[in-house]
Amino acid sequence: MADLAGRGPLGPKPGKQPKAARKPIPKQSQKRKAYMASAERKAGVIHMGLVARLPCLVCGARPVEVHHCPDPRTDMRVLPLCPRHHRREFGSGAYHYSPRAFRELHGTDEALLKIVDDMIKLLD
Repeated sequence: MADLAGRGPLGPKPGKQPKAARKPIPKQSQKRKAYMASAERKAGVIHMGLVARLPCLVCGARPVEVHHCPDPRTDMRVLPLCPRHHRREFGSGAYHYSPRAFRELHGTDEALLKIVDDMIKLLD
């Protein structure tokens, strides 16, 4: 059977070997498995869901990406940032382009986290 252009069916050519299977995913450590099943992780997922409902802290745009603040990096220390204010490829003004410049313009991570906590209280 052929299509209108006279070509045969799609699929691997006869005699050609299929591509090698992908590398297996490494097994999770016991510590990682325990964390993924913990109440701490479940609370973090709920918190990140609430933060994802907020507008960007900088410009108020939606949708947002949930940014994890460093030191310590936990699911409870996250900020709602639009892609323009989060990703490096958007240049100056983005958190990952220059964290220091971002903090000088918009405040420390601690101050921004406090604002996020206040905004979440208004969601309830």
